[in-house]
Amino acid sequence: MRPPMDDRAVRILRENVPEFEDRYLDLLDIYEEDLTPQVVFNELADFVTELMQHGDREDTLERCFAAVELVAVEPGADGTGLVAFCFLDQLAPFALETTRSYLKPITETILELVEQDLLYEDDGETALLACDRPSPASPLPPGEDRLPAGD
Repeated sequence: MRPPMDDRAVRILRENVPEFEDRYLDLLDIYEEDLTPQVVFNELADFVTELMQHGDREDTLERCFAAVELVAVEPGADGTGLVAFCFLDQLAPFALETTRSYLKPITETILELVEQDLLYEDDGETALLACDRPSPASPLPPGEDRLPAGD
């Protein structure tokens, strides 16, 4: 059994994009306790790509990108890594180009860093944006978050 993970990113996504819930529940059936935010955000990339292919779900796409931006700015949730490598990097090339019109400021910055290959530090670690660091004023114990319960 793996140790408890910080699931704030997944909770933000689930609360803001109810259309994604069936996909999340399918992943939960498959992975059970081994489901990670990385897997969920890989699936979100597939979900967004499909929405773009169909071209008729503008409101859902906007909510997806708003949720991704919330994850990107959530302190300590590894938003940069999730957004860069588990979402943006997993989008189909045509979807990535279309995505640009939906990006919010932090997400756009992350994409620019990925495209310029500036997201890694010299030691191979992901460069942290200010939003990746936990707030010193309100550190959270592992497994706790600011969102109300409501799974």
